[in-house]
Amino acid sequence: MSAVFEIRDASMNDDVLGILFYFDRSKRFFIELLSQYDEWDAPFLLVGFVERKEYSIDSEWSMKWVRQRIVPPERQNIGAILKNAGLDHYDEYKLLLLSEGRGAQDDLYIKRISEDGIPDEIRTRLKKKVRDVIPLSDNRVLVFFKDGKAGRLDINTKCGENRIFGNVLSSAGSFDQVKVSPGGNGIEWDEDRFISAETLYKEVTQTDDDYDAYLRFTSLRLAETANVCDVMECTRQYVSRMVRENKIAPVYTGGQTRMFLKADIEA
Repeated sequence: MSAVFEIRDASMNDDVLGILFYFDRSKRFFIELLSQYDEWDAPFLLVGFVERKEYSIDSEWSMKWVRQRIVPPERQNIGAILKNAGLDHYDEYKLLLLSEGRGAQDDLYIKRISEDGIPDEIRTRLKKKVRDVIPLSDNRVLVFFKDGKAGRLDINTKCGENRIFGNVLSSAGSFDQVKVSPGGNGIEWDEDRFISAETLYKEVTQTDDDYDAYLRFTSLRLAETANVCDVMECTRQYVSRMVRENKIAPVYTGGQTRMFLKADIEA
């Protein structure tokens, strides 16, 4: 993550309501609210989440909260405003810093902190975020969580809840593009096709899959073309010929890189 902020309420003796995380590479925000506050204390835009006892806010709604607290991009004199602020383009994060997260509708503001200042409740919650995800056959995913839990989820079940997942399942190659959201806040194919870490943690069928075992397998039992040449005492051209003749098959091909299973080469 690039920056961490407390969300404070000046009308409540500067109490901390939650933490705002910003990820520079993806330009996305995620909010984690403290569960000790009810809907009367929560930021107005996020009251519905608190009523449902959902305290991890996705990037869409976190961005909506941020945009409530900065000058809107459609403002008539936005060019002059950005110029006066020393900005050459519209940037939600930099505008948020300039406004200190202060809005006209409430007494909330933000205060930057180090990761060491994250409250224990939220720090515990972060341990249940996603560490990695692997697409499996039959439209299932294997999800590894930061606390060591692993589980599998059938994405077909999500199609009945939200039709947008149907595009992922129907497009050739799209399903395998699943990735971890910034900060491990879920898995996604894009920002719209997103499943939160909290939903995954509750809904996956827990398994005994060991992430460290997968890492060990990857490091010890995969071989690049150069390794194959050493084992088989042959040239790269011969390896390419073996691939063309379907005598060996790479498990990964990307650019000039090919990866093979050592078991296939040894066989």
